[in-house]
Amino acid sequence: MKICLIRCPSPFLIDERVFPPLGLMAVGTTLKIKGHDVTIYDGDINDFPMDFEYYGLGPTTPEYPYALKVKEKIGPRAKIVVGGPHATLNPRVCLDDGFDCIVCGDGEMSVERAFKSDIPLIISKELPLDEYPIIDRTILNLKNYKYLLNGRLATTMMTSQGCPFKCGFCAKNYRTVRFRSIENVIKEIDILHFDFGYDALAFPEDMFILIKERTEKICVHLKKLGMIWRCLIRADFVVKYGNVFIKTMADSGCVEIGMGVESGSDKILSIVNKGETVETIKTAIKMLKDSGIRIKGYFIVGLPGETQSTLDETRMFLEEMNFDDVDIKIYQPFPGTPIWNNRNSYDIQWDDIDFIKMFYKGRPKEYYGNVRTSSLTNQQIYNTWVEMEEKYKCHEGFISHNTGT
Repeated sequence: MKICLIRCPSPFLIDERVFPPLGLMAVGTTLKIKGHDVTIYDGDINDFPMDFEYYGLGPTTPEYPYALKVKEKIGPRAKIVVGGPHATLNPRVCLDDGFDCIVCGDGEMSVERAFKSDIPLIISKELPLDEYPIIDRTILNLKNYKYLLNGRLATTMMTSQGCPFKCGFCAKNYRTVRFRSIENVIKEIDILHFDFGYDALAFPEDMFILIKERTEKICVHLKKLGMIWRCLIRADFVVKYGNVFIKTMADSGCVEIGMGVESGSDKILSIVNKGETVETIKTAIKMLKDSGIRIKGYFIVGLPGETQSTLDETRMFLEEMNFDDVDIKIYQPFPGTPIWNNRNSYDIQWDDIDFIKMFYKGRPKEYYGNVRTSSLTNQQIYNTWVEMEEKYKCHEGFISHNTGT
């Protein structure tokens, strides 16, 4: 088959050309191995090639309107399969919109059947990650994507999928965590380092340090290669593993971490089922700072139950902790999340808006900001976000590429 996989645009992002589309690349790698002629198109959405028999898309929710635009332009002349985050959580919407086949879950082992058969909906079986091929980085031009870490050109790779936690604002807690073997991870690191010349990596998975011993083994190899890296972590695991573990991360080249703090109020953390306390987060931050690892804190204003008092607690927290950088966003409810599915159980209201406006991360001051609580109006939440972003964003000395990640 001659197949074109189209990357839907994300014009709401500060820079769309930072991280390559690993999901589409994984699907394309599998199709290529099976002998199909695969092209990944990541250019102007208005100029995608029209000479293919088969098309595949994997949009997030705010990217979904562009998938519809592609479908409308192609019409009935070719088969169009849609998968990825939005389709997995909203298959009925995609079916009603007229896509030929919807793939929920992992696309690697189901996409060929989706193109070949007349089945309208495929619930993909989740296999051990080692059974999927390592992504073929030659399937698109990696030079079109630029992410800098300490001035070094970096790229991304995933060593696990899923999240075991149940945060009310997150749609990723519908699946269990699967891990690639250490041997498989090291093989991909070596490919990126020796074949493509990368000596800096970012691990964007939800919780890179979930298994202590596994993380330590990866650290040993990264240190051996002289690579630097960043990852996402939870504060409670930093405290649980202790200073020796954090020193191991730092010594292996970990120069920066991202930490989902969300709020400086224990009340809000409890409401959204974060599973952490402010005191634990403060302890973890001190441990990381003592090790010399830079910290980027992620915050959300306008979560259920937000009041002027809880916002003041977040302000005080930000003042006290002095992050190297912060990412503060207005809460955006997404279909498929616990809060969305149980709206009446939370002190939160929002307006129905187009999918294209449903983004949580994006260009500063371009947020629709459609949430309100019993104590705060939409405008009050928006004003607080603007104030916090201007005051706390990107302190001097934080030198990774500013992508909103």
